Amino acid sequence: MTTYGTILITVPLEQAAPVLREVCTAGYATPAGPRFCLAHPDRFVDDNDVFALAGPISAELGVPVLAAFQYDGDRLELEVWRDGVRAHRYDSRPDRDDENPNRAPVGADPTAFLDFATGPVDSHRLASALADTPIDAEDVDVDGEPGYVWAQALHWDVLRALSHPDQAIRRAQWDYCHMCGAPQALAEVLSSTELVVLGTADRPF
Repeated sequence: MTTYGTILITVPLEQAAPVLREVCTAGYATPAGPRFCLAHPDRFVDDNDVFALAGPISAELGVPVLAAFQYDGDRLELEVWRDGVRAHRYDSRPDRDDENPNRAPVGADPTAFLDFATGPVDSHRLASALADTPIDAEDVDVDGEPGYVWAQALHWDVLRALSHPDQAIRRAQWDYCHMCGAPQALAEVLSSTELVVLGTADRPF
């Protein structure tokens, strides 16, 4: 499954763009509704992954940011940064690489993510998602294993519980590498005014 890393920022794109151009070596930025935007950094550039950039972005803008990294459908990591300091960390599978894994997530505190709500919070869905307990039947493993089949579904439910619309959630799961690799598909859902090119990245369309 697709690996991706994005940063959800609690200001509109036009407000965040100058800071993102300053701190991001290569990447893109897109809107995520009227009060939010997303940064999609090129994670293969040194010191340019979501967790390296979240601190400087939060410090420069003075607002909370949420860095998300989803690895191969298996693991979701979320970090909340405020004023340049990591305030909270969530990991859906903290011991994924251990021989005897305990699949219990760490940092499953719903209150840590309330700054990122766009409207009423579905507290039950948020708590269930963070606990790796899917509500919807299609997200449950058919073999009876606990937790979500795919970590991106967990991420989807976290953002849905925070009232983000489907279009914004889809953008929150776009990776820089895939945006570069599918310029035509990207152009079909974005206008040129909705994409900010950062650093050394090429304009895809």
